[in-house]
Amino acid sequence: MDLSSIKLDDTLKAVQIAFYVVGTSVAVLTYRAARRGLLNTVATEYQKRVMDRLQQLSEDLFSEFDDASLTHWSRTNPVHDTIKEINEIFIDDDLVDLKEEIFAARRYDYGIPILPNVLRLMHMLKPITSDPFIPRNIKAAVVDLIENRINVMQSIYNTEFERYTDRLAKRKQKPLTKLDDINKFHNRIIDQLNQQGCGIRSIEVDTHNIRAMIQDYFESFNPHRRWWHRIFAAERRLEHNQE
Repeated sequence: MDLSSIKLDDTLKAVQIAFYVVGTSVAVLTYRAARRGLLNTVATEYQKRVMDRLQQLSEDLFSEFDDASLTHWSRTNPVHDTIKEINEIFIDDDLVDLKEEIFAARRYDYGIPILPNVLRLMHMLKPITSDPFIPRNIKAAVVDLIENRINVMQSIYNTEFERYTDRLAKRKQKPLTKLDDINKFHNRIIDQLNQQGCGIRSIEVDTHNIRAMIQDYFESFNPHRRWWHRIFAAERRLEHNQE
């Protein structure tokens, strides 16, 4: 075989190998770039949903302390409304037979309604416990706050209203109808909520702390903030070493 033919054949093989190598490399790099682009798009959309959800959560938590909100604590009177609801059985002329039945049994077997402010917290809590768009640390803080409030409020409300209905059923007192008397009943509940860390001022502080956690989450995506924290941390280390 001619030597020049052998060299040409080797050259063609080398070119083919190089072509396949380059083609394979380009394909792999193209795939990786496309995959990174897809993942970046998914990650960006996910973060957008997380931020939208956190914004809504922040507003929901703060609505109790927002003067312009319909759910501001000063605009709700759950204790007063519940007393009036219970009183209807003992005052309404159309329910005389039911009232006499309660007096005869000397007990009130119709249960204590769940107050609207507790129902609101229950409805808020239910989706949060498994919400995939709330970061775990923030979710844990919110769930802990709301669950504790529900448990404390339910315990206090049930105890006070069961005592009230029991006294009514045994004719130890008449229904509370005067505003001053209802306010005293309400204030006794408020005092107990304060003692157990669920007073309105304590809850407002806890709410601000959670909103600060949400702010920290948002700011973690700010590159300038990360740069500033690195500089600050370095300065703190330098001061510590000099001491």
